Amino acid sequence: MSATSAARKSGVRMRALDSTASSLACERFLCEVWQTGPDHPPLAADVVKAMADAGSYVVGAFDETDGVDRLLGACVGLWGPPGRPGMHSHIAGVHAAARGRDVGFALKLDQRAHALDNGVDRITWTFDPLVARNAHFNLRKLGGTADTYLTDYYGPLSDGLNADDASDRLMLRWDLLGERARTACDGGTEPGPDSDPASAPPAPAPSALLNSALLDIEGDRPVTRRTTDRTVLVAVPPDIDLLRVHQPAVAREWRLALRDVLGTLLAQGAQLVDFDRTVCGYVLTRGEGDGR
Repeated sequence: MSATSAARKSGVRMRALDSTASSLACERFLCEVWQTGPDHPPLAADVVKAMADAGSYVVGAFDETDGVDRLLGACVGLWGPPGRPGMHSHIAGVHAAARGRDVGFALKLDQRAHALDNGVDRITWTFDPLVARNAHFNLRKLGGTADTYLTDYYGPLSDGLNADDASDRLMLRWDLLGERARTACDGGTEPGPDSDPASAPPAPAPSALLNSALLDIEGDRPVTRRTTDRTVLVAVPPDIDLLRVHQPAVAREWRLALRDVLGTLLAQGAQLVDFDRTVCGYVLTRGEGDGR
């Protein structure tokens, strides 16, 4: 699917946020999405304006369904250094009122097209591995991959989404011309677990994955297990945001458990091949002798 088609399907129009007014609108929008006070924006308007003036990717998705020029999504990406072409997507968000319209998908396809038009075929960004909907979007909807677990990467984040949790992140790598990304973006279908890397075995059925879970869920709490299976499941809670609000102690248990299990697996060389939302967990393959 082209970026233009994706935007049309979502009922949005992409526009550079390069004026003073649009930079201020972006600051207010990010405050609303990340639930911060006006004195602590995730990205201040002057920084947004400076990045746009410097040639960074600073784009907003504006509603076209009711004639109101309303900002529904925003994405900011930084170019890599000379001689190492790439882009790092620093922040991207979609208004809660626009969920279900694939505005985030349209934004990312626009960013992908912009990068490719400028000779860049890889975009990276970080995401919280506890947020299941983001894991599904990044790994399945977009066809990205991840192999690096970053502990408390940003330090304390004082916003309403992170709720004083440690800022552990996965570093997402989006190979724009790779098989996974082309299947997801150009073909309009989510890539299967065996589409890339080619050597990874297909993931087993969900019932088999549950039997090979290294990190599982009982009630709301994380439970670690041992298995000798090469293909393993690392579960996450269906909605970490609700746990952070209503059971913050349980949310912290999940952070530490996921850091231990997923972080250790990736550090040992395991491959993250899929996110299966039917069982709400990461699917990884590991080498022989890496059993827990």
